Amino acid sequence: MLLNTSLMKSLNKIKYFVFFCFLCMLFFGVYFFINKYFLIKNIQLNSDKKLILINKDKLINTNLLFINEEKISKQIVKDNYLLKTAIVEKILPSTLKISVSIYEPCVSLIVNIGFFNLSCDGRILQKIKEGKPLLPQINYYQKLNFNSFQTGDWIDFKDIQQALYFFDKLQQINLSVLTIDIKGQDMLVFNLKDEKTIVFSIKKKKESQDYQLELIVKQFKIEGKDYKKIDLRFNKPIVQF
Repeated sequence: MLLNTSLMKSLNKIKYFVFFCFLCMLFFGVYFFINKYFLIKNIQLNSDKKLILINKDKLINTNLLFINEEKISKQIVKDNYLLKTAIVEKILPSTLKISVSIYEPCVSLIVNIGFFNLSCDGRILQKIKEGKPLLPQINYYQKLNFNSFQTGDWIDFKDIQQALYFFDKLQQINLSVLTIDIKGQDMLVFNLKDEKTIVFSIKKKKESQDYQLELIVKQFKIEGKDYKKIDLRFNKPIVQF
């Protein structure tokens, strides 16, 4: 009787051991299958222009299931300075779809020995030492050093950022800018076609200036009036005819 009990215990131990080994084999089998079957083998790039993604090959053979799309998107934009946005999408079992939008230069910032072609949010897309770009130029009162910045860097000075913001707003209401003069810390002078000038303030709320300018321009169009200069730095804008 004692022998039978001992034998049963031994058999139970063997049974549990075999079952444990089976579970381990099953787990590693599933893990191996997932790790092998869902590896990224193809990267599908959607873009309006031909583009070679920097560091794209680092994504090959990583597991599609475990990547974070948002993190990958941010890294792609960081590594590729010409990209404005990147949207990453998983296509099972082994394809990563990347849809990108590409920056277009909108202004050229005059620096000490050349120009920086900037996007409308202040990223340096191109550095030019010789020749003049066919873009509206920003004349900054304190010339930046050409060699202190690299392509892909951001120009985050408040006055330059404000100038870019207003440049974009003027484009939206069909006003063509030729040059922009940043004169000190509170005077942004936009020189338009037909010898017109619009002056903005950095200290005054930009939304308020947008609203006032749009009202003035619309009213003048309705009345058939023309203007030479609009100065929005004050509570009540000053208009010169």
